[in-house]
Amino acid sequence: MCSDLDNRSGLSVIVPVYNEGQEPIHCLQRLAFCEDIREVIMVDTSDDPESLEVLAKLELAKSVRLVKASDRGRARQMNLGAELAEGHTLLFLHCDTELPSDAAISIRECLQRYDWGRFDITLNASGWRFRLIETMMKLRSRFTNIATGDQAMFMKRDWFRTQGMFADIPLMEDIEFSKRVSRESKPGIAPGRVITSARRWQKYGVWKTVLLMWKLRWLYRMGTNPEKLAAMYLHAR
Repeated sequence: MCSDLDNRSGLSVIVPVYNEGQEPIHCLQRLAFCEDIREVIMVDTSDDPESLEVLAKLELAKSVRLVKASDRGRARQMNLGAELAEGHTLLFLHCDTELPSDAAISIRECLQRYDWGRFDITLNASGWRFRLIETMMKLRSRFTNIATGDQAMFMKRDWFRTQGMFADIPLMEDIEFSKRVSRESKPGIAPGRVITSARRWQKYGVWKTVLLMWKLRWLYRMGTNPEKLAAMYLHAR
């Protein structure tokens, strides 16, 4: 266990935050058990009272750099975090995703062979449907070289900047980035798995959510404007 997240390792963990309630606190508690993390940067655009109250408390914590962003959007938030990062390795983490305790070591070893990479995932819910979703995500990523935010994407900081960072689009920034860079640099797969929340599938229905994701990705592949896709995504939720 590493109780001091501000050590001299080269890993910067960047967490985009928007109206996450208590989840940023839980995120930091989970990261406290991860070894060799240099810094945690939370880039926030929250506007609901509960989230703002939680984040106001986090501003006093030494274990996190809390950055208020004026422009909402996961791509913009992650790019801002990357610009501020001091570590030579970047890990983009969703607030409700848990890393294995040796994630920093796994990432460092993976980046000895690759410029970027991701983890396989486990959903924190029981039942064959969730195991099937995990398997489908794993196979999709292996066959297409596409990584998504749920899979805790990581990469060399300087390489990420030379690639133009994430495209400034409201949705599909992870898929756009994966497709763009994988033509020349295939992603590595770190040992171990991240555990991510199944709340989206549980709240909106497993098959309804799966079909929506497939539909959005198909439309994106067919050239639909990401602004329109973002509106469809928010409307469906």
